Amino acid sequence: MANIKLIIGLIITGIISFFIFMNLYPDFLWFQSFGYESIWWFRVKSEWITWIIFTLIAFGWLSFNAYIANKNSSIANKNASYDIQTPFAFLNQIINQFRQFMEQSQSDKSFALKTLSGVVYIAVLAISVIFGLSAKSWWEDLYLYLNQTSYGLNDPLFGHDVSFYLFSLPLFNHIQGWFIGLFIISLIFVGWIYFSRNILLVIFSKSKEFSAIKTHLISLLSVTFVLFAVGTWLGMFDLVLSENGVVYGAAFTDVNIIYPIKRILVGLFALEAVLILFLIFKPTFKLPYIGLALILLLHFFGLKFVPNIVQNVIVSPNELVKEKPFIESNIKFTREAYNLNRVAEKKFPVDYNLTANDIKSNTTIVENIRLWNQEPLKQTFSQLQEIRLYYEFMNVDVDRYMINGKPQQVMLSARELDSTQLSSQAQTWTNRHLVYTHGYGLCMTPVNEVTVDGLPEFFVKDLPPVAKHGLTINRPEIYFGEKTFDYVVVNTKQQEFDFPKGDLNVYTNYEGDGGILFDSFLKRLVYSIKFSDFKLIFSSLIGNESRLMYDRSINYIAKKIAPFLVYDQDPYLVLTEEGRMKWIYDAYTISNEFPYSEPFNARINYIRNSVKVVIDAYDGAIDYYMMDGDDPIIKAFNGVYKGFFKSQAEMPISIQNHVRYPKDLFTVQALILNTYHMEDPQVFYNREDVWQFPQETYEGSEKTMSPYYLVTKLPGDKKESFVLMLPFTPTNKNNMIAWLAASSDLDSYGQFTVLKLPKEKTIYGPMQIESRIDQDTEISKNLTLWGQMGSRVIRGNLMIIPIEGSLLYVEPIYLQAETSKLPELKRVIVSYDDKVVMGKNLMDAMFQVFDVPYDFLEEEPVKEMVVKLADETSIEQVIRVFNHLKQSLSESNWSDFGVKMTELDQVIQSLKP
Repeated sequence: MANIKLIIGLIITGIISFFIFMNLYPDFLWFQSFGYESIWWFRVKSEWITWIIFTLIAFGWLSFNAYIANKNSSIANKNASYDIQTPFAFLNQIINQFRQFMEQSQSDKSFALKTLSGVVYIAVLAISVIFGLSAKSWWEDLYLYLNQTSYGLNDPLFGHDVSFYLFSLPLFNHIQGWFIGLFIISLIFVGWIYFSRNILLVIFSKSKEFSAIKTHLISLLSVTFVLFAVGTWLGMFDLVLSENGVVYGAAFTDVNIIYPIKRILVGLFALEAVLILFLIFKPTFKLPYIGLALILLLHFFGLKFVPNIVQNVIVSPNELVKEKPFIESNIKFTREAYNLNRVAEKKFPVDYNLTANDIKSNTTIVENIRLWNQEPLKQTFSQLQEIRLYYEFMNVDVDRYMINGKPQQVMLSARELDSTQLSSQAQTWTNRHLVYTHGYGLCMTPVNEVTVDGLPEFFVKDLPPVAKHGLTINRPEIYFGEKTFDYVVVNTKQQEFDFPKGDLNVYTNYEGDGGILFDSFLKRLVYSIKFSDFKLIFSSLIGNESRLMYDRSINYIAKKIAPFLVYDQDPYLVLTEEGRMKWIYDAYTISNEFPYSEPFNARINYIRNSVKVVIDAYDGAIDYYMMDGDDPIIKAFNGVYKGFFKSQAEMPISIQNHVRYPKDLFTVQALILNTYHMEDPQVFYNREDVWQFPQETYEGSEKTMSPYYLVTKLPGDKKESFVLMLPFTPTNKNNMIAWLAASSDLDSYGQFTVLKLPKEKTIYGPMQIESRIDQDTEISKNLTLWGQMGSRVIRGNLMIIPIEGSLLYVEPIYLQAETSKLPELKRVIVSYDDKVVMGKNLMDAMFQVFDVPYDFLEEEPVKEMVVKLADETSIEQVIRVFNHLKQSLSESNWSDFGVKMTELDQVIQSLKP
């Protein structure tokens, strides 16, 4: 029998050990392949140590209480009279009736005791493990607490530094919640032991034979009340995150009603913890019952009913007067939390006095006006440059490069490989995991250049990549990207597909250090089990020099290595001066514990873009650069993970030149700024000057305008910079009231500028410009005609370009055949002051507005690029012939239909863009 138990024990131990090994070892190898095995080990070690410590605490405490309960139960005289006495006769009667019922139902006490003795310690172990696991998840909070630094800003209610709320309070709440849970479970557990032996009710007895049991239970209850007092005391600090007032944070009612009541409750809980101890010696003592009633009354009546009365009777009739200091705190702390306190405000007069010379002196700005929108360009890339079905452009990114000594805004996209798009016959294990392993190259086009056919000019294109203007690609292979989901094995006896070349394919072998080296049978066995794919063991194509790459999506890699950061939705590709392709991924530190700060989407109320992640597309080498040395959260994490972050100074120049301010963060900050640009409490309270994101027309429907990148010169600046920009309009109005710009250049990175427009005159907003475009008869007729000619007219994003104190509005027009997914840029609409014109291209439109010679913009006059729009007579002729066509078709007059079709074709050819 003993041998069988030993064998069963060994089997169970072996199974548990196997699952632990399979959970840990592959992860270790994965982290090791990226050079972060020390981070993995630190994290695993910390989690396990935390789990073990708190499991042992729980086990020790529960075992101790179980031992005391068993000991007390064994020496108690179960035949003695309970002599139940409480201060209340009705309660005595209820307890006695319940005791009699239990005595009648427990006919076999010996069986109950035998059963109990075998279950108690199993229950103790199970509960302890659960409590240990619950504590395991907040080990990081402990390290952050130990590595916190002062924020340098104190809350106005308690006078604590903000770091107390970011680091200390969360840990204290975890610990208090854990211990109160442990003591409540202890009470239930011990009560269950006594209850199963029918001696639980002796706590109401005067008999001295049960004093040990009473002491045990009442002492546990007393400590529980002490923990409730601690929890209520900690809960007072949550008032700085209150949602009870007119703004987020402690308000009048919180400070003057709820805060004092909570302080009283702390004292009552502490007093109750003392009073309840007297029940050990005097069961008829009434004060503990009175104290408990007061606590319940004050909790439900004082914290719910009284604040509502005060709010409605005292605060609401005089809300601004009562809440003004709290509104001031909310404004101050919200602007601090979202890094808006450093926003520079400037006036932008908007004088429409631009001349041809002004345009000439700002050619860098004009030549960087973005004419390509991301979605149409993505479709164009797909049609022209995917080349094979299994290639895909995930999205199009915006960046800037130095081209011929001048900043040039470009749009680019990585050509990634999607093996699921292989033909069904090619969907073999060898193809998916050994042959089709990587994407190849990228497409890059300037934002403003267009061919005669309305297609983008390319700086980088084709397979193998053809680059110009000094751009080079030495490593076009993409093993780590946005769409690299399959696991692959490289450097095998089977060559990898590199790229197609005519009717043939070019093959290659991986030459890097990325992935996990398959230099042992154990590794192959482990991953065969992990992937349920034993071909990794038995395939003769895999050798000791082969490398396994899995979980290689850049999104997954960054999050798995540093899960404590929050990541942007749009990683973007960079082609470095060394010819390597790297991804830049913005990462944020966030919190929802910043006092008085207004939450965004009910999730966060503090955010910083503290980290830039750089990932090599070829070997997966990943670095985390700390960009905001003032952020206390990232400083704390830097203390926790020593040596993990690199400094901004260590970032290569070729990466620094492509850092950009992230749209996700900018959007959050802009949404907060809509309201929190008002710093006067009275203006804020009355919502007198609330802004909103403007609307625009895109692809024929109305949508909210998104921030966009552009090269421009901000007022007071001596040179152009790469900025992220967004205009604002007043709430429920369409005129433009201000615009926000954030610098992306490293020497001024993150500098915010709000340009406020004059309120005494109307500045056209995006929707007003869209309306002017719709109301222009020439433009409207052409757009309508093209739509009737079987083409889909796509109105692109409206761009607002600030130049020399003026605003230029630019909107591209694309045409796409109904049977094709190849949008072509055919027109550019420019609006300035009271003019709205449509040109064949930007230069043509600028010529119409400013009478700017082409040589001002360093372009030769191109006859076919200057198009005279059709006059009204031609348009009317098309409409007349088209109506005849419809009539002939309805009458089935095919001869007349053919004549009119020929006539229509002739007219269309004369108008065709």
